[in-house]
Parts: sequence; C-alpha cells; structure tokens
Amino acid sequence: MKNYITLIIVCLLPIMAIAQSGYGLRAGLNFADYNPNYELDSMGTSEEAGKHLGIQAGIFYTISGGGLFSMQPELNFAQKGMRYVDSGNLLAKRSLNYLEFNFLGKTTLINSENFQSYIALGPGAAYLLSGSDKTQTSNGILKEKIDFSTADLRRLDLSIHAGFGAVVRIGFENALFLEARYSLGLSDLNDLPDSQLPDGYEAVNNRVLGFQIGYIYFLDGFGE
Repeated sequence: MKNYITLIIVCLLPIMAIAQSGYGLRAGLNFADYNPNYELDSMGTSEEAGKHLGIQAGIFYTISGGGLFSMQPELNFAQKGMRYVDSGNLLAKRSLNYLEFNFLGKTTLINSENFQSYIALGPGAAYLLSGSDKTQTSNGILKEKIDFSTADLRRLDLSIHAGFGAVVRIGFENALFLEARYSLGLSDLNDLPDSQLPDGYEAVNNRVLGFQIGYIYFLDGFGE
C-alpha cells in the first residue's frame, strides 16, 4: 500500500510543480425551477410556473496544469425551488436549501495579460439541508417548514454543471470574475417507491440558471 501511495505522489510532483493554483470566493443569484409533474400536482393544479429567485455563495480552489485546462473543486450554498400560480390564482413557492460540492473542468478560451475567458463543465453532488413552502391564501401568507420525515423528498441530488466566465486582472495575483452557469439535477426530487407513482410519471429534476461574481487569488500570479 505504501508503495502505491509513493508512486502516486511521484507522478503528481511534476504536475504540482508547474501548476498555477488559486482560491477564491463566489456569490450570486439563482433562477431555479423544476419540471412540473407529480410534485406540482401534489400541491395544486398549476396554470403558470415561474422562476424561484435564490442566492448562492461558496469557496473554490483552482489547479491548472500550466496549459489551457484546469480543475476546480468548490463548496457552495445554493437556494433552489419553484414558484407557481394554481387554478385559484393562489401563489405558492417552495424553497430548497442545498450544500453543494462540485468538481469542474475548465478550458481557457482567451488568455491575455489582463483578461481571460473560459468554459466549465463537470459533475456535482448536493445535500438538501432545509426547505419551506409559502402559500398565499385568502387569509394571508402561510409559511411552513418542510418535514423531511413525511415529505418524501430526496436529500441527495446529483447534477451536471456547464458555465461560461470572464476573468479580469486587478493586480499581479488578484482578479475578479463573472460567470453564468446552468445546472441540471440528475436525481428525482421525489423519493417514492414505484408502486406509489402515477401512470406516466416522469422524474422531477432541479433546473438552475445562475449568475455569479467572485474574487480569485492566484498563488503564482495572473496568467502565469
């Protein structure tokens, strides 16, 4: 076992020696929904669905092999969900709060002295921390926390992320970036046995369009 660990370290040393690494912070807005199906039917017949506006924030670490490709693990807090108006013109909103771990591959498209642009693609895994339902009724607004022991919601959500970003240098080691990212959940939100699903059921998946602004500190300098 020690021999295998030593071999892995020896193989990684050349990569680590030339790597341009950086770490930073990111924050932004999510415009989220999920494909209506059984989930909407369980809360009311939907006539008009809309985007759920939420926040996201996180930290990340970027490792580059010295070329145009880099890897970026990140840890984020992300709000997802959906809002819609039912047949009685009552507004309903479901908010879901996730802790995400994503691992993205990034390819640089433009690399100049003070500017970079890139595309990103990779998988992620998110854990549902909490949630709430808000309904506008004739008596006012009713807000309830989701009880996961009875809600039959899946806590673990696997996903795929694709994004495009631009980085602007503000110092030798410092830069700001803007990024647009689309995330698609691969796990069914409903955690129910097949015997309880209606005929024609299709999986309910999170869908998120996010816009972020962030700061990155390059350990070896911008563009090195």
